[in-house]
Amino acid sequence: MKHHLLHWSRRLSFLPTYVLVLAGSVMFAIWVTGAGTAQADNLDQVLYRFENRALTLGRYGSVSGFQRKLFVEAARCKDGPVAVYGKADGIVGAKTRQAIVDLQPCLNSAVRAAVGAEQYGAITVGLWRLLMPADISPPDAIERANQLTFALEGTDYDVIQFNFCQSKNPRSGKRFLEGDPYCHTNDPRAYLTWGPRGATAGAGAEIQQIIFATERANPGLLQSVFGPLTEDMHRLALGNNDAAFDILCSIWIDTAQREDFKRRFAEYGAREEVQRAYRQVYDAANADGGKIARFFKLYGALRPIIKRDPTEIDLAFFIDRATHGSVPPGDISQLVDRMTSFATRTRNLPSPGELRKQLAAWLPTHHKYNDRLARDAIFLIDDPDVILSDAHRRMWQQRSGLKASDFGLSDQRQVASYPVAAPTGYEKIEKFYTVLPEDKRACPSTVRSARRP
Repeated sequence: MKHHLLHWSRRLSFLPTYVLVLAGSVMFAIWVTGAGTAQADNLDQVLYRFENRALTLGRYGSVSGFQRKLFVEAARCKDGPVAVYGKADGIVGAKTRQAIVDLQPCLNSAVRAAVGAEQYGAITVGLWRLLMPADISPPDAIERANQLTFALEGTDYDVIQFNFCQSKNPRSGKRFLEGDPYCHTNDPRAYLTWGPRGATAGAGAEIQQIIFATERANPGLLQSVFGPLTEDMHRLALGNNDAAFDILCSIWIDTAQREDFKRRFAEYGAREEVQRAYRQVYDAANADGGKIARFFKLYGALRPIIKRDPTEIDLAFFIDRATHGSVPPGDISQLVDRMTSFATRTRNLPSPGELRKQLAAWLPTHHKYNDRLARDAIFLIDDPDVILSDAHRRMWQQRSGLKASDFGLSDQRQVASYPVAAPTGYEKIEKFYTVLPEDKRACPSTVRSARRP
């Protein structure tokens, strides 16, 4: 076993040292920290790769922190301004790729090979380790699988959208707030939408659950952010579905109050404690976490046959299906029988992609059918054994063009489980009509009788 000490060039001499260990043909790195601890990594493993479509990963994750450091060092290496790379916004696209390319002249050839920098513009484990503090680990498969769904939703934690009358009148081309006398909406049961998983304050009441969980863990946070709107937020969190409609409609219809509410909600969503509660609600056993657990239960039943756990791409497929699509029923016995028959129909086991494709066919989604085709294709396109239908490929090209491998996800690595969180307790609270008379009067009757476009 040989030990090679790789040195940065003069400009990057401040960065930590890597000691490479060659074991057969597999290259690992021992990351040496100040405390003397070590962690083994496959340095050239891709975390994110921009090819055809930019990856929107969110402004508040660790990727934006990586970008800040990358842009500074790339500009220093190139003797140019940092501004040329734009903002560190969590969008991995052409500017991030260019920064990685611009950094390479400041790495000697051994370092470039070791950290996979020669993979054109990819963020690898090695690059992450070289630029980031030792206590900020590269995003794992679970985080990157969640980021894939985030990229498809395209909204960050500080973004909300009122859904009252948001559609245009097909005849006038105007919306209600633009002067049309009628209210048109294509989503009458979601009064407000928020954040990366599309939380709503309508039938799903995810927004109310997040507010409840955040305030329980951080008493007084609502008051500090929402000020005079705090009571509205309390009544929203404790109210039933009818209350949510009237409270939010009364805020939405008043231009000044609507803009103030959006500004305050952006500040609220930017808080780490709020984002933590957001993830907790979605990872809970009575929410998407429970749906994802059903997929793992299904694959657990199949494990003696397929001889493996779910892969990283399987995991991403499960998460996306839990967010938008059909999932296994509570009783999976019939689905297990069908998948067992499919997996054993020939001597050769189906590939992970073939199994996902068949599972998707057995879990059809009739709502937004074309969108589901496009999303399913993301988890099939990397498998050479899968033959995509023309409809899959056409919808995929039109709507995303993303691949699971763009997020460093692979069918060669497996994930044994998913961290399902406990319910927040919100489901045990009895909801009631919490609306003030003036709020009910404020919402126009036209909005209450909304039409579909």
